[in-house]
Amino acid sequence: MHGVINNRFTRPAPALVERFRNMWSSTLADTMGRHGVLGPDIQPIYRDIKLLGVAFTVQNYPNDNITTHRALQLVQPGDVLVIDEGFGNATGAFGHNMSLEARKRGVVGLVTNGHVRDVRMLRDEQFPVYCRGVCPRSAQKNTPGSVNVPVQIGGTVVNPGDIVVGDDDGVAIVPLALAEALAPKAQARMEMEYQQARDIKEGKRPLEIVFGKDWLVAALAGKVTEKP
Repeated sequence: MHGVINNRFTRPAPALVERFRNMWSSTLADTMGRHGVLGPDIQPIYRDIKLLGVAFTVQNYPNDNITTHRALQLVQPGDVLVIDEGFGNATGAFGHNMSLEARKRGVVGLVTNGHVRDVRMLRDEQFPVYCRGVCPRSAQKNTPGSVNVPVQIGGTVVNPGDIVVGDDDGVAIVPLALAEALAPKAQARMEMEYQQARDIKEGKRPLEIVFGKDWLVAALAGKVTEKP
């Protein structure tokens, strides 16, 4: 879908977004049945990175960022730019000056299947970016795409208004329609993760808290032959 600019979409309440602060992307992936996370081709540009916000989606024509410039006029504080750069993109379609404009308007980060440039400045200023790579070539500004439509990033569909959670492991996308029900389940799983870590430090085996003391023996029974 090209040539559609939606100025409005349903946003989650700020209190709902905050319930996902400090949750791990890996824990959210487990809570969502291994769904809802971007593929490993989408990587952070620096470490000790954290991202939490509301998806503001952009679909660009490959190697053209005119629609991103329009999106930067529409974003609101707390938004994450989620940009689908299209198949075969090979330009640095987002750079330092765009990050300055984004931050001025309250944008908290960028997630894209495209490339960025000015990466040293983006790192120095700790603007959270997840992308496919880095390229110094600039994008054209001719062919429009769309704003606030469903996009596909890293094998996952992202809708405007979804909650975006990022850390060093990658990015999890919490669908807005599921967020209210998912939050307590994810919190319970986070607590289980911390308890499991304490159990291991005290000498118990991994995953005992989840599956029981003899889970591994039972899981492998009849499937392997162990030799002394």
